[in-house]
Amino acid sequence: MEKLLLFFAVALIGIALRFFILGKFEWGQLFIASSFLAGALLILGIECWQNWRDARYEGAEDENVWHTHMAERFWTGKKRLFKGDKKMGEFWRFFPRPWQRIVNSIFSDKNQWYLNLSFTFADGTSVQIIEKRDKLFRINTMWHMVQNGAVVAVARTDYSWKNKLKLRERMIVEIEGKTLFFQSPEMVSRTEVWLDGKKIAEGKRSQLLRWRYTFRVSEGYEEWERLLVAAYVLFNYAYHQ
Repeated sequence: MEKLLLFFAVALIGIALRFFILGKFEWGQLFIASSFLAGALLILGIECWQNWRDARYEGAEDENVWHTHMAERFWTGKKRLFKGDKKMGEFWRFFPRPWQRIVNSIFSDKNQWYLNLSFTFADGTSVQIIEKRDKLFRINTMWHMVQNGAVVAVARTDYSWKNKLKLRERMIVEIEGKTLFFQSPEMVSRTEVWLDGKKIAEGKRSQLLRWRYTFRVSEGYEEWERLLVAAYVLFNYAYHQ
């Protein structure tokens, strides 16, 4: 949307300069410029509708399954987290500085720049995923996961050639000295979480309700459950699943 608004503003400036310098004005040029504005308003309407659906999502699953609705990925509106039929918390994207949102919307095709997420859970746990940026204008590849004010995990994307050749998306998460692998095999809408050669969690996107995501954590990993859910959301944002 912001790109179309930028094109509209540039076109208007060009039309105004042409009129004041050359004394020429063409309605056709104004019509073309107006099409940028119309396109921006259409996209705004779609994004508002998606954000509205995310904010009002309600659903039911098996009591051990987490689920949420993630249609809109750029706005900072809150999205709901459920486990079974019980609301367990909310999460939202945030931009530490206003200019980061503008730059992201104009230059990042999939809105992946300046990716930070905040989670609040019903039991009082808070988790923030904060990017650790090494260059100003590029897709971020590493985040600190902060739980109740303390850094408890580090996540980083793995864009190695090995994964690219296998058409595999992968993120590495380190928790308490353990290395976990979040990966989507062969570019499908399914995410597996592996630890020491064992699959400990799995998430997927619904085929019928496209933006509905579910996530199941195996027994024995309840202590990490909220961090795993937060990392799963990050994985889907980072790879635009």
